[in-house]
Amino acid sequence: MKADIVIKNGLICTNNGIVKGAIAAKDGIITAIGSDNEMPESEKTYDAKGLLVMPGVIEPHCHLGLDKNPDGSVKGVERYYEDVKSESQAAAVGGVTVINTTVEGNGPNGVKVTGVKNKINNAKGAIENAYVDMRYYLGVGNDGEVDEFNELRKEGFLSTAKFFLGYKGASAKIFGHPEEGYTNDFIYRAFTKLASQPGPVKAMIHCEDPDIMKEVSAPIEKEEPIGCNYIDIFNRSHPGVCEVMDLCKVAYIGRLTGCPVYIVHISAKETVEQLEYFLSKGFDITGETCLHYLMFSTEDKKAYTDIDWNHQAKVNPPIRTMSDKDMLWEGIRKGIITCIGTDTTNYSYHTNAIGGDFWKAQPGCGDGMSVLMTAMYSEGVNKGKISINEFVKLMSENPARALGMYPQKGALKVGADLDAVIFDPHKKWTFDSTKTYSTHEGSLYDGMEFTGKPMATFVRGNLVAENGKIVAEKPLGEFVKVSSAAV
Repeated sequence: MKADIVIKNGLICTNNGIVKGAIAAKDGIITAIGSDNEMPESEKTYDAKGLLVMPGVIEPHCHLGLDKNPDGSVKGVERYYEDVKSESQAAAVGGVTVINTTVEGNGPNGVKVTGVKNKINNAKGAIENAYVDMRYYLGVGNDGEVDEFNELRKEGFLSTAKFFLGYKGASAKIFGHPEEGYTNDFIYRAFTKLASQPGPVKAMIHCEDPDIMKEVSAPIEKEEPIGCNYIDIFNRSHPGVCEVMDLCKVAYIGRLTGCPVYIVHISAKETVEQLEYFLSKGFDITGETCLHYLMFSTEDKKAYTDIDWNHQAKVNPPIRTMSDKDMLWEGIRKGIITCIGTDTTNYSYHTNAIGGDFWKAQPGCGDGMSVLMTAMYSEGVNKGKISINEFVKLMSENPARALGMYPQKGALKVGADLDAVIFDPHKKWTFDSTKTYSTHEGSLYDGMEFTGKPMATFVRGNLVAENGKIVAEKPLGEFVKVSSAAV
């Protein structure tokens, strides 16, 4: 059978190791992997030039459409659609081929949208702007939304329901979360319902106990920073114990109800230690951390010297100490943390309060997808913290399994989608956010030097990005339904 495309002369990173040769696909599906001379005839051939050919990176957790107007109101669905276009372009250039993002909860002019089905319908059209494939996760805040979520699961639209435990009162109301917070009885009922229906599912949890944070934050946040190190103050006002407390709660409720749990953006060493215990006891928990926690700490020089960087670095939960950072890498090495996300947001300067009051800055670390693959390879593989095989699992296979996309996504294997990245492991370059497709203003990563860079990105066999540019003539992203074969 004649292939549509053959990527030849590469080092193909498969589940079973690296294969020197080529990979062929028909209708976007991989049909053969082997030596160059074993490949079928094809309509197109792409020369990988001896570079690594990796599965496309899967972004398991980000937030699009949250930028605000100067008066503090969320811009709404129009901005969401714009974000899907610009941030999917940035993702493609950065080697990301699937984005799992929130569903925008605000309609035109920022009017709040209620109901899970309405929120999904509000977002569906955004796929037409996407340059990579997409999947949605959706926050549930009451029993009715859990019931709606379960109905949509039957259609293959959703596999992850998010619980924003870190928010209560006014901060919860802004995003449409329950103002009283997520009570234990609601979590129990929701987990029970999620576990009652067949098919892959995860309760995606933002762990941060809001009551303890409220008690400790006020006096700490009145302190003056050393230099301009506000993220040190922010870290101490949101202590790691708040994160691990919520982990313990949802772990045991998940065990009781039989509902698998996915912990997003783990930041604290205490959480890693406790998660290791739960995993040793057979709890069904997936642990994710984010790029910024692995790259930065409150002790970094720029935290003391760069006030704008501090504004960009304000995120919930906070960037923490070097000790926390080291423990996160240890958690990755030991297989405790198995997924890496970015928690990407897309803000203008006034949303980050650049040039103004740090405490008025909206939490969110900006564009991470442009550098996710590069930074993890440069910091992880090149520095000997993880192997290439471990890198591939962390960035592709593990999130695909967690989100119910595997084996369609997450690996270069016969029968899977040809989502692939030609990656130069020796390319040295300096990141400049003004040269990306992201419309987020500024970056945590500006001026950082990396070794390793995506040179070409394919989505279902289609060349989307090459040499830092989008080359696809139009958006071609599709919605990734839950795989019937997901394991």
